Amino acid sequence: MNIFCDECKKNIATVFLTKISSNEVSKVQLCEDCADRMEETTEAANLLAFLPQILSGLQGMDEQAADDVLASELITCEFCGTSFNDFQKMGFLGCASCYEAFGEALDGVLLDFQESTEHIGKIPGKASQSARLRKRLLELERYLERQIDEEEYEAAAAVRDQIVEIQGKLEMENEGGKEQSA
Repeated sequence: MNIFCDECKKNIATVFLTKISSNEVSKVQLCEDCADRMEETTEAANLLAFLPQILSGLQGMDEQAADDVLASELITCEFCGTSFNDFQKMGFLGCASCYEAFGEALDGVLLDFQESTEHIGKIPGKASQSARLRKRLLELERYLERQIDEEEYEAAAAVRDQIVEIQGKLEMENEGGKEQSA
């Protein structure tokens, strides 16, 4: 038995939606064309609903900053078609080309999550102390560069001291390993 579209009443329904709000359950059966139109209408309505919040967020920004924010939202990867806005909603990129397409806009997001724009990997739980120290050393060296770039010299000095301490531990481990193999 075929079920016809609730909207146009002509085509066979292929999309079935169930909406639950409060204690009411409503079901809608739509053909693909009507479902597409409904999706477009819903997206437009959502944009209109949030438009006042978007505009109020842009108030007080200078014109260039507002243009930069809007431009980053509209960037799309030419390879897979994923937009920066899609990335922000989904939380993952569409393909490797997205890294280049989103460029600086993506750098800010990556820095928030992992303190670096490069993926440096994880260390397995059973890794040696030496491997953990080398990873920590790499992290501290990158952090030191950022502190110097931001002219946070006191913080940079503290990081430098940590680096020297770790380098000393690594040298002691290397010397201990050389003595055992001799």
